[in-house]
Amino acid sequence: MGVQGFQEFLEKRCPGAVVPVDLLKLARTVSRQQQQNQHRHLSPTAALAPGAPRAIRSSAPVQTPLPPAALGAYSGGAGPTRHHHPAHHFYHHSQAHPGLHPPPLPPPPPPLPGARVLVDAGSALPRLYGGYQTDWVCGGQWNAMLGYLSALCQACAYPGGDGLELVVMFPGGLGKDRLAEWGRRCQAERQTAQLIVGHVGNKGTPPPRAWFLPPACLSHCVRLALIRFRVKVFQSLEDHHLEVVAFFRENGFHGLLAHDSEYALYNIPSYYSSHALKLSWNGKNLTTNQFLMQEVAKQLGLKRINFPIFAALLGNHILPDEDLAAFHWSLLGPEHPLASLKVRAHQLVLPPCDVVIKAVSEYVSSIKDPSNLDVVGKDVFKQSQ
Repeated sequence: MGVQGFQEFLEKRCPGAVVPVDLLKLARTVSRQQQQNQHRHLSPTAALAPGAPRAIRSSAPVQTPLPPAALGAYSGGAGPTRHHHPAHHFYHHSQAHPGLHPPPLPPPPPPLPGARVLVDAGSALPRLYGGYQTDWVCGGQWNAMLGYLSALCQACAYPGGDGLELVVMFPGGLGKDRLAEWGRRCQAERQTAQLIVGHVGNKGTPPPRAWFLPPACLSHCVRLALIRFRVKVFQSLEDHHLEVVAFFRENGFHGLLAHDSEYALYNIPSYYSSHALKLSWNGKNLTTNQFLMQEVAKQLGLKRINFPIFAALLGNHILPDEDLAAFHWSLLGPEHPLASLKVRAHQLVLPPCDVVIKAVSEYVSSIKDPSNLDVVGKDVFKQSQ
């Protein structure tokens, strides 16, 4: 509930904001653009070097700088002067004096890296495991996981710097303010485990994919496998979400591969879904979905600068649903068809997530000054005791 339901809302309720992309084609496009930018800043001699990239080497003649005598011919000064290219002039001297050698060409520029994508291992573990193996309930299909990770790394490692560089960041700590959220998640996983045991005992078939639970030590095994395949691995220390976003912005990544609502609302340039990540059987395509947050903001009637206050009023680990329940119901009003669900004996009932998201977005868009949090807080908690 709360902000965590925003990810499902993006996938199901925002048509036009979810577009399929091929990360490998994106990496090659980024590499070509970088090579073209490098070509503009190279000297003519370096551009014609044998080891220069293909995008840099051109069949068009390179206009070399003219000496002062040659410039005089174009400026009306001295008469036409025969111009010899310095390398051509040196070549004739080297023929007359065999002891002389032409100067060595400058070394070719190093290949530029392709696209760099940061992977949030906290929300991408099921995909790194190999895409929901059907026999995961038996204890972990580690050979299949290693085969999938090997194929994934080989597909990303294109020669000549045109590949896709994956950098994976694992959660390494749990902040004190997220302990309550961690407890609720453990309770939900315990209930899912009971459903899995009951399903296997009664029907004797693998459980549905929706009940997937990571096998024990999956995070450590995936980390060791990625290190084995020479993938850069990092680990957060305290607040995982904040450290992932800070690491993303400080190191100039092209995109973030994750499946978490908080990243969508952090105003990240390119946010890709790890849940929809698929590697083709021949390793030539690595497809997923990209969320166009500008389109999401347009459909919700919001500005992207208002995403922080919008996320806070949805409910999170700092401002839980219990504290915002009265505010959410007040947004719906007594005439809403769901108003009859508000009163239940000894039970806190919350409106559906998609209904809350639309109501909160309308409220945030109507705020005159979203930066004045004192006024917004008084209005939000005016019914609170």
